[in-house]
Amino acid sequence: MSAAYTPRWPAILRRVETRPWAATILAAIRADFTRWTRELVIPGPERPSAWSHHYFCDGDGAPLVFDAATPARHACSLCGRVYLGEPWDGAWRTTMHNAAAVQAQRAALLVRLSNGQEPRAELERIAAVYARDYLAYEPHGVNAGTGRVLPQSLDEAVWAVGMLRALRWAGDALSPATCLAVDAMARAIVELLRPQVGMIHNIHCWLLAALAECAARLGDDELMAWCRDSPFGAETQVIEGFRPEGLWYEVNAHYHYYAVAALLSYREAAGPAGLSARAALRLSRAIAAPPSLAYADTRLPAYGDGWADCHVGDFASQAEAACAVVPEAPVDLAPYYERPRPGPVRPWFGNPATLPGCAEIQGRSSVAALVFGPDDVPAGSGDRASFVWPCTGIGLLRSASVRLAMRFGPDGGWHDHRDKLNVDVETATGWSSLDLGTSGYGSDFTAWTRSPHAHNLVIVDGARQPVHTGRLLESSARHLVAESAWEGTVLRRSVEVTDGGWTDEFTVTLAAPGHIEWVFHGDGRFAAAERAGAPAPDETALRDVRFTTAERAGAPAPDETALCDVRTLLVPPDRVLRGTWDVDGAPRLALAVPEGFEAYTATATGNPNGRPLGVILLRGHGDHARFHATFELSSERPRRDSRREHPR
Repeated sequence: MSAAYTPRWPAILRRVETRPWAATILAAIRADFTRWTRELVIPGPERPSAWSHHYFCDGDGAPLVFDAATPARHACSLCGRVYLGEPWDGAWRTTMHNAAAVQAQRAALLVRLSNGQEPRAELERIAAVYARDYLAYEPHGVNAGTGRVLPQSLDEAVWAVGMLRALRWAGDALSPATCLAVDAMARAIVELLRPQVGMIHNIHCWLLAALAECAARLGDDELMAWCRDSPFGAETQVIEGFRPEGLWYEVNAHYHYYAVAALLSYREAAGPAGLSARAALRLSRAIAAPPSLAYADTRLPAYGDGWADCHVGDFASQAEAACAVVPEAPVDLAPYYERPRPGPVRPWFGNPATLPGCAEIQGRSSVAALVFGPDDVPAGSGDRASFVWPCTGIGLLRSASVRLAMRFGPDGGWHDHRDKLNVDVETATGWSSLDLGTSGYGSDFTAWTRSPHAHNLVIVDGARQPVHTGRLLESSARHLVAESAWEGTVLRRSVEVTDGGWTDEFTVTLAAPGHIEWVFHGDGRFAAAERAGAPAPDETALRDVRFTTAERAGAPAPDETALCDVRTLLVPPDRVLRGTWDVDGAPRLALAVPEGFEAYTATATGNPNGRPLGVILLRGHGDHARFHATFELSSERPRRDSRREHPR
């Protein structure tokens, strides 16, 4: 098969000399390299690493603060709560191992793009330690396969790609003895990871990327061909993993771009022959598609187990890398720089999260831009329109005042929240109703964000939906109708956007009478036009529903109640509940309450905007119900940016 993609180092040096943005990136890399030469301590094989998803607060879901100087003390970035011992110490070691791979990348870049012996010495130090001790790290893993240095096959693969790519970029920088030891480490990585490839999944894309780096280093043509053509090889991952519209089947932006980064890393190591022309075009489409989903501030929806603060620009590295690694189709970089945010230099690494203290820069700020991207980013059109992706199962409607999306498609696997017909809304007045996404999977807080009551849904018997596929019934530029059905349950939702708001009609039909709930949330606390009643007659009723849901989802109930200040709402004689949320730009709601249903309001945690999350809930019992809601926006309300006011 063809040789790995080789960065054009002389051209990159000229770019540094002629483009200020490139010179700024290299200067920041040099500063970060100097800092981490002092702070990097490679954890030895004496104690195992642990799942990085443990490194989140159980109370509020915020990440813990990584401090290279405190391997045994870990504080929440939001509330300050301190965590001691395992698994947090092990998660700290995982972060430090990843920091070593990133430092190896910095060293390799400086070997190629600057003078001095320090980068060579640092690269030699890192590579020699891991190559010497690799087999001393005991295999371990409890979530996604087995690793040695890292706690699962996924993390091991990401780390291996980072390390081996850095050594490939650095050429002959290592001593002969260390080169031989690294070859032995690569063979051990193959022995560990190759048997674990076995499904279409982002994790297995990373396993293939790591195996391709090993094959490139060892000159193993048989392994490289297997990485492409085996039953779950890269060719199949691309064609079957990405829907025809370009979105990865796990739906949310985080895992989409995670899979994209893995497959770009695979093709970088495998070379042009690593994918067919058809697969290369599908991978290119995966770069073009997601910005269409973005909100006005360029955030991407946190569908399923997505992270709620992902912006299009956070994934500029993938778009930059695709410019060189997938040359079959032109890449439009403009959406990725529409609203750039200052930040540290992002490494070309599977886990691009940067650590505190790194130098921040504005604009193009990634290793991928420096190594793979063009000299300049052309301007884009900025046009945004309604669309339907029938294979993915997303319809998005736009009017002058509203962006509304509804999801109805195939199941997204383990990271799916089982929330077919959920909607997320952004208004031109600055109010929004967003998907809450996830926190770390080891955090109790995530049980709430995964529960059906954290979504804009009709819920039957308090339970999550089973695995199933919904279907689109009608669509136009301003109108969508979709259906979700299983085991005698039929849910149908019809939404329409207008110049002044939107309407939402939800019908439910059951094979036998059951408990039915309609739930909708948005920015701010909800206040009905009629005076709210006292706390709910059974003050634990909604709390118990939510705990039951969490238990059925296989997750423990949070220590703190997610729904608070639960109150009954007085339903007027005409059974149309009217009210609004207490923030600027909120819509006025008129909601038809079915006979026999009671209305409640509550405040919940986890709003990605940082505002209180005002929840409306209708509850009743029967074998059918119809809910009709009209949301009207006032042109007199002042516009507010819907960006986060403070971390959740």
